[in-house]
Amino acid sequence: MPTLTAIDVLGIQRYVFASNRLRDAVAASWLVQWATDPGGALAPVPQGDILGAGGGSAILRFADRAGALAFAARYTRRVYEEAPGLDVAIAHRDYGPGELAAALARLQTDLARAKLARMPSAPQLGLSVTAACRVTGLPATDFDPLDSTVPLSRVVLRWRDRDVRDRALERWQEFLGGHGQLAFPPEIDKMGRTYGETSLLGVVHVDGNGVGTRIAEWLQTCTGQDDATVLAQFRGWSTALVAAGRDALSAVVRRTIGAVSDRQVHGAVPELDFDLCATDDRVLLPLRPLLLGGDDLTFLCDGRVALNLAEAALDAFEREVPHLGKVTACAGVALVPAHAPFDRAYDLAEALCASAKRRRQQVGDGGSWIDWHIGTPRPGETVDGLRRRAYTHRTAHGVLTLTCRPYRLGAADEVETWRWLSRTVLGTGPCGLRGERWREHRNKAKDLAWLVREGPEGIRRERERWTVAGRLALPDPLEADDGFLDGTRTPLLDAVELMDIHLPLSEEASTCVADPSA
Repeated sequence: MPTLTAIDVLGIQRYVFASNRLRDAVAASWLVQWATDPGGALAPVPQGDILGAGGGSAILRFADRAGALAFAARYTRRVYEEAPGLDVAIAHRDYGPGELAAALARLQTDLARAKLARMPSAPQLGLSVTAACRVTGLPATDFDPLDSTVPLSRVVLRWRDRDVRDRALERWQEFLGGHGQLAFPPEIDKMGRTYGETSLLGVVHVDGNGVGTRIAEWLQTCTGQDDATVLAQFRGWSTALVAAGRDALSAVVRRTIGAVSDRQVHGAVPELDFDLCATDDRVLLPLRPLLLGGDDLTFLCDGRVALNLAEAALDAFEREVPHLGKVTACAGVALVPAHAPFDRAYDLAEALCASAKRRRQQVGDGGSWIDWHIGTPRPGETVDGLRRRAYTHRTAHGVLTLTCRPYRLGAADEVETWRWLSRTVLGTGPCGLRGERWREHRNKAKDLAWLVREGPEGIRRERERWTVAGRLALPDPLEADDGFLDGTRTPLLDAVELMDIHLPLSEEASTCVADPSA
């Protein structure tokens, strides 16, 4: 009887972000991809029997349970030896003719049960070891090949193995296309940072909306269909989801490359343009992809371009997927100090993405949403708690909400959307905060961050005072009188916070990139 086998890599984020070195994170990410790659750990399985694989999960088909169990034994041993520290959960499900759809549905339940029922490994680590790994805190097994005074664990030594590091770097080269003079940076400090100024790192996490629910609904429609039809549809939508993630990353890379000229990133706000680092023969982009799997994408970038690149990813991800319908995504963008701990920055980006998903569900919207935060929250603080603490103000007339985040992606002419905030409120038009009138009175624009705490009446009074005292009739960025959308919520603080750090890039990729040797 045929058997389906599901593999799921556990604790991917914890594994990838265990080190605060970018090189280590890139290597760990490649090992995650290798564990469920048809050309990696799954290579012994014929291509025709790999129903779907990538992004830390895989579904395989075997002729019988004995073959499935034999493969699982070999596979887990190989992962243990070649990707130390990486945990996987495996489940099996037999099925008869015409039962493939039901088996796929039950296999997910089996896998969830396997995760809950598994006995976590509890080795007596460090029993006879006196040195701890300088990176992970695990028992050290050897010293860093480049520094004999630094003890490292087996996990970190594998990340820093030359073969792993080379393969990890090669993995992303295809996304650069024919731009051989460009490269992804190997270090955070070479990701476009402007020395002498406060530099922000953008951690962007993009995740598809309701994909699991769509798949469950598809499985229900497959009842009574023959196995060949179910398999063809399964491969159809799984291939389309993989393509959506790859297209999203490709769009991010293209938009970044399109803004590069003469070793600089150029955008719609010239004063925010910044220089790039370069090696002897290549210019280093302000972007580093880290995780890509199906409807899940994570990348690091210079904080000034993070929101614009997140917008590009959401745009490219949105599409019609066979048998699942139209799929969209949400993005969480954490703008943190350049050397903030990776794991906390990623947790914040993931929480912001979840915040965007919750708002999307609350309003019943089917589009893409984006949420962001500047800085690192207090340890253990939730996004909702952070917003209540920093963006809620009580007055004698009620409670004011000083942010409209998260935002629907929307269009520039739709109020309370991301494109409206970026292109209209922060735009260069007659009312925009980057327009000619406000640019001449930058201090007044900055004052809005404090005036919003006085509510609509406070903003109205202050603007009248500006007019009377200095004959300064500045336009309202919202094309209203009081800076509030409904008397209690305002996007002005969101806009003011982004004035000095958000650099919109061209949406058209340029084919002209300066020679780094020039």
